[in-house]
Amino acid sequence: MKQIAIILLALIIISGNSLAYTGARLLAVEAGARPAGMGGAFVAITADPYSAAYNPAAVFGVNGIAGSFGYNTYWADTKIQSGYVIFEKRSIAFNFGIQLGQVGDIEAYGDAPTAEPLYLFEYQDVSFKGGAAFKVHRAVSVGFSVGWVFEKIDNYRGHAVNGDFGILVTPKENLNVGASATYIGQKLKLDTEEYELPASYRLGVSYKLDKFLPVLDFVREDGQNHLHGGMEYNFMQMFYLRAGYRTNYDARDLSAGLGFTHRNFRVDYAYLPYSENLDDSHLINLTFSL
Repeated sequence: MKQIAIILLALIIISGNSLAYTGARLLAVEAGARPAGMGGAFVAITADPYSAAYNPAAVFGVNGIAGSFGYNTYWADTKIQSGYVIFEKRSIAFNFGIQLGQVGDIEAYGDAPTAEPLYLFEYQDVSFKGGAAFKVHRAVSVGFSVGWVFEKIDNYRGHAVNGDFGILVTPKENLNVGASATYIGQKLKLDTEEYELPASYRLGVSYKLDKFLPVLDFVREDGQNHLHGGMEYNFMQMFYLRAGYRTNYDARDLSAGLGFTHRNFRVDYAYLPYSENLDDSHLINLTFSL
């Protein structure tokens, strides 16, 4: 059937580990060049606009307003764009974010096999989120985000409400421990079928050692456990080197990244090689503070 062909094709394109899951799968891709370069271990990193994507409790520490906008070329004909803004007001840290994933020029065939596709269509995932973080103790913050997800596959459309929840603890200076649950909420309904959102559960730690920042996250998603580890090294107060590694994924493990900062602007780049004959992923971000 045409509907089944559409769903299977989308699954083949976007699933990293299994063909048993769908439902806004492009939103499960690691967001942000800086996090991706550090192995996607970001649940305990604070004061970065993309902290909100991994842990809504970790957005404290910004003077004024900070924002970051990124672009990700993710496999053939797949583009992912995202942006987050965070700011503090009256001891509350707010976050707003958007992620858009698109797969273009997918060929549609009818029930009977034909040599040529009937037409081309697009697969699209969109997520809007907004939330806040609160200090419940000088060393403990909690946060949440409320979001709306929209998915479009050919003529099929679905949407769902979801939430993110997180906590960040700083037991001593330079040491952060974070935990979060993201994309928790309604099932997304496409036509007559319902699909789980790409829920993710994280527990991680970061420890800043002068110019060196090591990170480690335990991640559970799609019923599987993963370890994400990474590091960031800052030199000359201007340049950043990053590297990361992930376990228990079929097509990805290593990643690397670079960053350059000047005054209140920073440019980040990350590179993620994929196996299984998949194209490599390149991410770039522009981050600013006001």
